[in-house]
Amino acid sequence: MSAPVVAIIGRPNVGKSTLFNRILGERRAVTHDRPGITRDRNAVRTEWAGRPFVLVDTGGFLPAAAAGRDADVRRQAEAAIGLADAVLFLVDAHTGVTDLDQAIATQLRKTGARTLLVVNKVDVPGDPGVHEFHRLGLGGPVAVAAEGGLGVGDLLDRLLALLPAGREEEESAPRVAIVGRPNVGKSSLVNALLGEERVLVEPRPGTTMDAIDARWRTGEGEFVLVDTAGIRRQAQFADQAEFFATMRALQSLERADVACLVVDATRGFEKQEARLAHHALEAGCSVLLLYNKWDLVEEREAAWKALQADRARRFPTLADLPAHPVSATGGIHLQRLPEQVAERVAEHAREIPTRELNAWLAESQARRQVPSDAMGRAPKVYYMTQTGTRPPAFTLFVNAPARLGENYRRFLWARFAEHFGFCGTPLRFKVRKSD
Repeated sequence: MSAPVVAIIGRPNVGKSTLFNRILGERRAVTHDRPGITRDRNAVRTEWAGRPFVLVDTGGFLPAAAAGRDADVRRQAEAAIGLADAVLFLVDAHTGVTDLDQAIATQLRKTGARTLLVVNKVDVPGDPGVHEFHRLGLGGPVAVAAEGGLGVGDLLDRLLALLPAGREEEESAPRVAIVGRPNVGKSSLVNALLGEERVLVEPRPGTTMDAIDARWRTGEGEFVLVDTAGIRRQAQFADQAEFFATMRALQSLERADVACLVVDATRGFEKQEARLAHHALEAGCSVLLLYNKWDLVEEREAAWKALQADRARRFPTLADLPAHPVSATGGIHLQRLPEQVAERVAEHAREIPTRELNAWLAESQARRQVPSDAMGRAPKVYYMTQTGTRPPAFTLFVNAPARLGENYRRFLWARFAEHFGFCGTPLRFKVRKSD
């Protein structure tokens, strides 16, 4: 199921990034009293009441801007509106309705975007000044104070009612997203695996601007390969088309079982690859690293050890991702990819019997007892069961979940992945109160 997209827009300095951070529950965007701090979109997957969505922050929207940085921000905001399933239009209770608010509202009405009008910086509940914003013609306003959190829960409840139902994918072959930064050879790899020039390949980056699906029939089964646009870090987005392409690539991860993250073997695993790996894991994909352009590497055995050691040193939480060297143009190790992808698909859908889970749980508690809380009360951990696949999800039933400390939870989850041999597959864990 692909998650809907929600864009936050508004004129400069109305608190868009503050609301973005409040919804995420963490400081993902830079906030400052000076207008113009946010110049690029910031897109992050989040959820409310179990409903996932992609939240997009944008810069201050100046509808009439025709040149310079403000025009770039305007185009970016317009791109976000065009892509979004719903828009949060943020205005400022302290300043009231401005000409800019009116201009943005007019544009939103013309686009027909599903819009929630959000009045920020409301000092007290029931502030009568909020009613002034009915003049914008976008329905009843929702009052919030993003800085303190007032009304944000009600806003998110309203948002969920506005969002379309998630788009269920029809049952088909497992989906394999080919992702990576521009010009690492993703399209060349897809063509090599399919044995045909299915995707246009050019030496300049940015040739692929949309996700392209193709059936890949192998001795290990049939898969759907999804070639995606190269994903730059957001500060490098050049234009509206590239933003759309990047967002579609990220949405492709939401629909995939496996993400083949293509790495340039001559450059190694860098920060952008780490970002993409985290994107894939957060979206629920199993991850397989493919170090492409292996034909350009000399002294390969030593080079491979150095590449793996460098990733483990710089990004220890991603050290266990399965990785393989390949060459799309030279055909190196491509014959092994179907088996490797099939292994990732199987792990993504893996199920563990409840008796095995609880035997492991009993052994883990015998090794390290559940600690007591500050009042000297130790929670009772009753049992564990698997509650989902693709990716695997597990629920731990406890008499008092609030007493189960974070350190002990981390101990259990780390030991779980090691014991059951999960590697490169995200695991979802929940703790619930036992009846």
